[in-house]
Amino acid sequence: LGIDLLVLWPAREGTAVRESKDPIRASAQLLEAIDAILAHHPQIRIAIEPKPNEPVDHAFLPTIGHALALGSRAADPARVGVLIESAHAILAGLDASDEMGFALAADKLWSVHLNDQNGLKFDQDKVFGAANLRGAFDQVRVLEAAGYAATGRFVGFDVKAQRTQAAERATAHLATSKAIFERLVDKARSFPDDAVAAAIAERDYEAVERLVLEHLLGG
Repeated sequence: LGIDLLVLWPAREGTAVRESKDPIRASAQLLEAIDAILAHHPQIRIAIEPKPNEPVDHAFLPTIGHALALGSRAADPARVGVLIESAHAILAGLDASDEMGFALAADKLWSVHLNDQNGLKFDQDKVFGAANLRGAFDQVRVLEAAGYAATGRFVGFDVKAQRTQAAERATAHLATSKAIFERLVDKARSFPDDAVAAAIAERDYEAVERLVLEHLLGG
């Protein structure tokens, strides 16, 4: 295919009955699979995309921390990174922007799939920002602060069309996600950093909260 980055989503690597599988052996098998891919081609890199559940009940690689820990044990750890999908982090009960920050600190965030999720249920792949606009802003802000655009790494939208959409509007969800993302990039770049820093220095976190909310509302 002429690619050098393979996204590995271990969709069915888990269990519905805990006692039916050995988690120690399962982790070893996942590592064996990663090493086999690395051995197949000397230039291939792997971005592990974790998800806590669905289609399995309990996944063996539910979070970015799990993925990074497994990658660190690979035959060539330099060729193993991660991909974060917003909804997958939310399904794990975590903050997607914090997950991104954790991976960015290790220079292991090799791709991002932006979307949204309304609580802990099935993977909804909602339009970016549709359920939690502030959470979406925080994701954009951490990527912008890290200079992610300059890395050339891929930022995509893993979003689904509304089930009742007519054919001529079947791609509107993509256009909406892109438009919201671009608006939030503008918000991140115009964020009142000095005012927020001053409030933090005074430990006035109510002021921080208000500054963020007013900025998002356009005030």
